[in-house]
Amino acid sequence: MIGSTRSTTRRVCAWLAVLVYLAVLGGFLLQSVAGDTALFPLSYFFKWDMFPSHNTRGLRRVAIGRTLSGKYVQLYPSPFEQFRSGVHRDLTRVDLDARGYYYRKSVEKTLKKCSAATLADPVTHAYLFEKSRPAKFNYPADLYEAWFGSPRPDRVSWRLVDEFDVAVSGAPSRAKPGEGK
Repeated sequence: MIGSTRSTTRRVCAWLAVLVYLAVLGGFLLQSVAGDTALFPLSYFFKWDMFPSHNTRGLRRVAIGRTLSGKYVQLYPSPFEQFRSGVHRDLTRVDLDARGYYYRKSVEKTLKKCSAATLADPVTHAYLFEKSRPAKFNYPADLYEAWFGSPRPDRVSWRLVDEFDVAVSGAPSRAKPGEGK
């Protein structure tokens, strides 16, 4: 009787260990597909690469606004940005945020600040772009050529992250991209 209870307990513990292992593996794979550690915080301890905080992509963000007369103006990075980081002092806080959570909010803030100054030709539509390239191409051309033995290639990709209509008063409207054109 005691032997059968012990083997049943071992069997239940083994099944429980297998289920926990499969749940952890499934969560880790889900996080890998989603690319966001907020869904599965334990995966931080199971990193596959040697330098988990090193970003392999260099990101720059640029926002362009179309005015009422059809001209295009640069909204971001704006002269209102006080914080500059990086070797060349060309990174803003939004560029340092890899997920871009505050990108649109900072552009909206810039629109509110400059709406009084550009009342004659207000911004009616804003485009938020992101420039991405492998981080190893961020080196200066001469240093890249000295290290790798070939000229630095120009491998840059741009993507449209978001776009939105701006009310004439300067306050952004909450229209989804593609609506209200």
